[in-house]
Amino acid sequence: MRFLRSVRTRYALLAAGTALVVGSLAGVAHDAVGRAEASEAALVEAFNDGFVDGRADGMGDDNRDGVVDEDESGWDCRTMGNRVCGADVPPECTGAGDALPLCVTVAARPAYTWTAANGQRVDVADGRTEIRNLPEKPGTEDFAAVITALDAEWNAAH
Repeated sequence: MRFLRSVRTRYALLAAGTALVVGSLAGVAHDAVGRAEASEAALVEAFNDGFVDGRADGMGDDNRDGVVDEDESGWDCRTMGNRVCGADVPPECTGAGDALPLCVTVAARPAYTWTAANGQRVDVADGRTEIRNLPEKPGTEDFAAVITALDAEWNAAH
């Protein structure tokens, strides 16, 4: 009788060990198949949804897409060039038409200095002064082109 118990115990231990090994191998094989990767947009959305009163709300990203758009509470027309800035539109940009957002952005920029390729230092006046000194008048195609060039110059220097 004692012999039978010992044999049963051995078979039970062998069966348990086999089940453990087979289960482990199945887990490793499952991991080797791989899992679907989440897209960056899905991760951003999940992050923002996890913080109802967190980052998205703090920055004014009302629709939680990771970008503060013109119609959201975090939009700042003085620094982001909103079309509807009301009293914040500088007089130099009055009548700028479609170039108004870029005109407001350029007008808000401070004076800066950059060094040309030949080593010469170039001082650039603040945005409002630059716009005021332009021969082109707001609302013309030439004005829009010059404002675009001023913006490109700023971006190249910064």
